[in-house]
Amino acid sequence: MQRAQPLSETTAVLQSNLRDGERYVLVGTQVNIGRTVTGTNDIVLPPDDLTASRHHATLFREGETWHIEDHSRNGTRVNDRVLRNERLALRNGDRIRIGRAFDVTFHTIGETLWTRESAWDAQELAERANFLNESPPVTTGLWISPNAAVWRDGVRLPIWLSRTEYRLLKYLMQHAGNVCEYADIIKAVWNDKARNKDNVHELVYRVRQKIEPVPSQPRYLLIRSGIGLVLFPQGAPEEELA
Repeated sequence: MQRAQPLSETTAVLQSNLRDGERYVLVGTQVNIGRTVTGTNDIVLPPDDLTASRHHATLFREGETWHIEDHSRNGTRVNDRVLRNERLALRNGDRIRIGRAFDVTFHTIGETLWTRESAWDAQELAERANFLNESPPVTTGLWISPNAAVWRDGVRLPIWLSRTEYRLLKYLMQHAGNVCEYADIIKAVWNDKARNKDNVHELVYRVRQKIEPVPSQPRYLLIRSGIGLVLFPQGAPEEELA
């Protein structure tokens, strides 16, 4: 079983410099980039961009640092440097260019990115202190306690939900098994018209790291492309996972 990851564990995103709103969340410890890569978390480049190799580069995480390693014939450009069959540790703000169609900026995501929105006030923290007296009413599936703890199959997970994570799961639990549209989710979690689907997807990534046995193969929290989210507290039926 995969260990639940704490909020402070560093991850990262690649923000496109070519297409507004397009970004890639780096999931796990390794992401391959190329025209024919096939991994669940890999980034597939356009097949007609022959300036990019089939397996052009690999992004991998060691500790809290992401690196990029070039495997290509034409090289991978990071800022003003061209990598050729070598690796480089990435820093926040580095620009990565591969072929004609892949031009992104690397951004680290740490606790400081969402501290303000996910902070609990003193009263809420005091209420959360009662978690030791909790016990789940179910022994299978997910249960989200009023004190922002998560129970799975009758066992409390070693994590806490942030404020926004709790709001998301509470809302989805109230509509369990039904697809919730993005606009309704944004209103329930932030009540902020400036938020968009990208903010929801980043939140989904963080929540999956905490509640899913295998975050890259979610069983409970699923995205319905272009529509919204659906939560299956008992796990999604097989036909939903196909």
